[in-house]
Amino acid sequence: MKIGLEIHFQLGGNKLFCSCSTEGTELNESFTRKLTPVMGELGKLDTAVEYETIRNRNFLYRVSSNSCLVEKDEEPPHPVNPDALKTAIAISKALHCKVLDYTSFMRKIVVDGSNTSGFQRTGIVGMDGYVQTSRGNVRVSTITLEEDACRKLSEKEGVVEYSLDRLGIPLIEISTEPDIIDPDHALETAKAIGHYVMSMQNFRGEVDSIRQDVNFSMGFGRVEIKGVSKLSFIKDTIEYEIKRQSSLEAISRMLAEKPHGIGDFIDITGMFTNTDSSMIKKSIASGKSVMCARVSACNGLMKHGNYKLGREFADVAKNMGLGGLMHSDEFPAYGLSDEELHSIYSTAGKGDNDAVIVVLGEKSRIEKLKPLLDERFDKILKMQLEETRSATPSGETRYLRPLAGKERMYPETDIPAVKITGAMMESIEKLVPKSLEETMNELTKKFKLSQVEAESLINNNLLSLFKSLAGNFDNPHILSRILLQTIPELENKKGKKLSQVQMVDIFGNQYLEARQLPQHHNTDSILELSRREKWDRNTFETALSLYIIDNIPVSELEKREELKMLNDNEIKKILEELVKDGNVTEKNVIPLFRGKTKQSFNPSDVIKIFATM
Repeated sequence: MKIGLEIHFQLGGNKLFCSCSTEGTELNESFTRKLTPVMGELGKLDTAVEYETIRNRNFLYRVSSNSCLVEKDEEPPHPVNPDALKTAIAISKALHCKVLDYTSFMRKIVVDGSNTSGFQRTGIVGMDGYVQTSRGNVRVSTITLEEDACRKLSEKEGVVEYSLDRLGIPLIEISTEPDIIDPDHALETAKAIGHYVMSMQNFRGEVDSIRQDVNFSMGFGRVEIKGVSKLSFIKDTIEYEIKRQSSLEAISRMLAEKPHGIGDFIDITGMFTNTDSSMIKKSIASGKSVMCARVSACNGLMKHGNYKLGREFADVAKNMGLGGLMHSDEFPAYGLSDEELHSIYSTAGKGDNDAVIVVLGEKSRIEKLKPLLDERFDKILKMQLEETRSATPSGETRYLRPLAGKERMYPETDIPAVKITGAMMESIEKLVPKSLEETMNELTKKFKLSQVEAESLINNNLLSLFKSLAGNFDNPHILSRILLQTIPELENKKGKKLSQVQMVDIFGNQYLEARQLPQHHNTDSILELSRREKWDRNTFETALSLYIIDNIPVSELEKREELKMLNDNEIKKILEELVKDGNVTEKNVIPLFRGKTKQSFNPSDVIKIFATM
């Protein structure tokens, strides 16, 4: 078993080849494109490009407030973002890579619509490094700087809808050699690499700013698993792929000595005039066809226990824009009657050991599906499993397209090579991030945090924000608690993550500074109110609750009675009333005190004053 990683990190600030911000919202403007495949530098069409051509899709692009003519591919790219390039070099040095004398950009052909130009610009910055782990060094093959792709919004009826807000965001890709031993080691390696990038001040740090791809092989060809969205899913995804390939290997052995294959598709639409199947009825009403084909010797292998050959076929059908693929291992589900099943099996020529697949969709697309299914079935039986798959939120994988190769690369003619000078390298030295061990020591010694707090701040990408805000809190533990506990608990209670606007409302320009975003916050933030009113931790947390849960605007918080701090005289007056009522002790004084006022107070002040009475 061989495992390697490709981890992508977005950088904040400006986009890679224009001055647009990395942050934006969608506008009402849109445009459409049809992309045409081209040959790479070697004069051949890449197999992944050919596959996309067969899919024959159209692309709708939603213009965003942070896009310009460069994103629309109507203007040449501007010079490369120098801050992004310096960050890539700093990361290369931290991971012991050889930094190249020149950064030259190439075009990587992509015609799935994820880039309006039909290619992605990417340049190698560093090579031949390594990252240290508890189980030995994992070699880093390349560190590249590239432009991120469009953000996919939806896909329906052969039309893919994208937003331009993500297109062109600087993306650092760190690729390892297949030195990773097992799923647990993969997770450790990803965390070790991630630490260096997340330590950089211009790391974007939003929910979608890190994406992991896993390269995996059990000896049946390299499988590239795209888009593992969370670190915790890396282990799940690898474990799923082990089970999937083991199952396919068993199927391959079982069918080795048997005649097998997929028959021609037969149109059986007329069979369902009076069907009770809502799925088929809806498909026919929309003008689609129903077609079936026999799959020889595969009865019980389409979906039975660990055998899920039907899913392998269904993924190909879905990629062709077909509404659904059903098979005999699932019947009589979908509301099919015994009479309809008998007719389907009879028409397809099903024998006792055969399976039958039924596909819904446009007849022309179904007819194009047959050779793709034949090719996929043949590769599975020969255990030639090299391909690109996508990761699902549940930790599974789905077939995406054939594995892309070197045929998709050709030189970039619009961007000159950037010479990495000695002066540039000298200025970058101060940007090189510290190792995880050094960072942990700084947090525990300088800020007096525990190992658990320090590790949590690093793993949750809160390091730069913590350092930026630490000077505003007398006790760094209070800030640590707010970032690691208070805000996540309020987010869980609210049922959604805080937006960037909300984080700016809470922390003001210092949040923007920590994320290296343009500073524009001219109104009060909760942090500024806290400093002016000298709030304690409890009052600050009450303000956060009012803002996040009760939707009280920041401008209204100052008027709230529960955020007005009691002074010593006011505390003493309330305590005198409690003492007069009787039965007050040091153990119950705080809850009794809370029952007497809505205003905020420091419990330690109450205890101290009560002790003198």
